[in-house]
Amino acid sequence: MQGFSKLLIQDYQKKANLTMALICRIMTALMAVTIVLNLFGVFKIGNDIYPTIIVSIVILLVPTLLYNVLHLNYLYVRYLVLTLIVLMSGILYSILSYHVIIMLVFPVVISCLYCDTKSVMYASVLSIPVMIVSHLIAFQLKIVPDEPLVTLKGVWLYGILPRVIEFAAVAIICITTARKIQKLINRLAEKNDELYQEQETLVTSLAEMIEAQSQETGKHVKRVSEYTRILCEALGMSDEEVWEVSSAAALHDVGKIMVPQDIINKPGKLTDEEFAVIKTHVQYGKKLLEKCQGELMQISADIAYHHHERYDGTGYMGVKGEDINLYARCVSVADVFDALVSRRPYKKAWAPEDARAEILSQRGRQFDPHIVDLFEANYDKFLTILEKYPDDCY
Repeated sequence: MQGFSKLLIQDYQKKANLTMALICRIMTALMAVTIVLNLFGVFKIGNDIYPTIIVSIVILLVPTLLYNVLHLNYLYVRYLVLTLIVLMSGILYSILSYHVIIMLVFPVVISCLYCDTKSVMYASVLSIPVMIVSHLIAFQLKIVPDEPLVTLKGVWLYGILPRVIEFAAVAIICITTARKIQKLINRLAEKNDELYQEQETLVTSLAEMIEAQSQETGKHVKRVSEYTRILCEALGMSDEEVWEVSSAAALHDVGKIMVPQDIINKPGKLTDEEFAVIKTHVQYGKKLLEKCQGELMQISADIAYHHHERYDGTGYMGVKGEDINLYARCVSVADVFDALVSRRPYKKAWAPEDARAEILSQRGRQFDPHIVDLFEANYDKFLTILEKYPDDCY
């Protein structure tokens, strides 16, 4: 359960990387437009600036290469990209000077995408020396022939100093904004972790109630949760989704707390009337859980309601095939396998190989064929769980 808020933040950072790459591609397109307009005489910029623009375009395409193509979502890559963008802004200013003065703050502004104070401060601190060097290069190249920027003193007093002051103001605003958003995100992450913890505590408490209701099942709910985890991982679910579904699986029989114990623990075969009472536990489970807040509780409600459905449509509620909740289809295989290999008041425990053969025989009838295939592929892991959590009555 731990760390899912951190994963959410990491996912946000990945999306920020993609947004960074998108903005840089837009900038590339705008530079291409500038070249076209210059060719048609709309702008009067010398052709000698083309190499600078081409270099800038190459730099702006680096984020797309790193994030979209290579999928390198590492922190050092972020700083590399910010460094290149700062250098690009300096190169542009060196050659085009006041034509692209706004580009000096572009790296700092775009670093705000990460809502991370360190990233904004890095871009700000790096930009200041680059800005100074760019002014000095522009002076040496005599890019701006107007007074007072034709002298070194004029460049410092009327070029560099005003730009540094203006830049500092923008940087302070960006850093302050990033810090406030970062604090808000961290606070939301803390609340999210608290919510996870509350849901996990509730699930654990309810699962203990289920075990107390039917002591013969021993570690049944724990094993079903672990079997379900194996199947969810095999399906390629995210870590968070695996945790949610496997935790929710522990509540698949929560509705049985509303069923009389003499029926649940009856040593012999149930009558039709008693079996009809047993079947109501799926409806009770859904009603108990669907009113609870939180995604985990809603997943639990779906599993509780659907875990006795059959793929061929002959289950408790008559739901068929893909209409059966996917999570419940996983729990169904896990629940039946564990029920077969466990001792009950009305039966002896089956040998694991016999239970495996039964699951395979019900492929496409009682169980989702794909889930059965995953069960077969991960059968050894099921045996490991069975050995790890033996029933107390064994």
